[in-house]
Amino acid sequence: MIPPDAAPVRPAIVTAAFWVQLATVVVLLLLVGLVVVQAVRYDGQIDRALGLVPDADPVEVSDERSGNVFTALAMGVPALLLAGWLAATARPLSRGSNTARVLVFVAAGAQLLLCLFQGCSGVLFIPLVLAAGAADPGFDPSEGVPPDGPDWEQSKFLDTLYAQGNPADVFFGVGGLGVLAVLVLTTVVVVLLLLPEAGRWFRPPPAVPAGAHPMASSSGYPPVGVTFPPGYMICPDPALHLAHPPTGSIASTSHGPAEGRPTAAGDRTPEGPQEPPADPTADTLRS
Repeated sequence: MIPPDAAPVRPAIVTAAFWVQLATVVVLLLLVGLVVVQAVRYDGQIDRALGLVPDADPVEVSDERSGNVFTALAMGVPALLLAGWLAATARPLSRGSNTARVLVFVAAGAQLLLCLFQGCSGVLFIPLVLAAGAADPGFDPSEGVPPDGPDWEQSKFLDTLYAQGNPADVFFGVGGLGVLAVLVLTTVVVVLLLLPEAGRWFRPPPAVPAGAHPMASSSGYPPVGVTFPPGYMICPDPALHLAHPPTGSIASTSHGPAEGRPTAAGDRTPEGPQEPPADPTADTLRS
């Protein structure tokens, strides 16, 4: 039997889950850094375009800057929160905290919902674009070309801004690979923590101190979940070990009355020699 003060050995799968979780945190922090670099780069691109077109519309410039900040926050803040969540639960997880294990499951579910929301949010804008273009009789969605007119002409500021190149394609490509890597790593962590060996380590059965015998329950039998070591002698009638054993159990296990002790009031044995029983036919023979 394992002594009660001995710490259980951490399974290898839990150790693997711990390191995979740390790798997930590193990938998330790299994604946050990539988002910040892209936001700073695009803001500098706006400044260069504004220097080439001094008479640019301030509303267009403000919209480009606001869109840049919104995109950076929408992608960077969730990744940073998820990285902090996983980093905070990694150490308790390696020490056997079942609460940290549950929090990892919650983070994995939140990450999946966030990816679905970010992926489907772009699809939600398609009906809005089609509805805005349907008001113009010259708009044909099947052609994919906007109608001619002043409302569809792009300003000189935007032409200059977009003519500087579009490294955003590389940014979104690398970011997409990073998000995919985070999903795969998180899935691996969840699968490892759901294995039976990990579950037994996070929720061990109640330990029985060495040398102590479990107390019998009210029914006379050991409590549920209590196991006995090899060679442990089990009484055939555990009810005898209760504080007030039933009388029927005592009578069933006894082998008879003790010598010289009466068992009932009517069973007392008279002292002295006993006479033989009288013959009922003696009087008839005498007559």
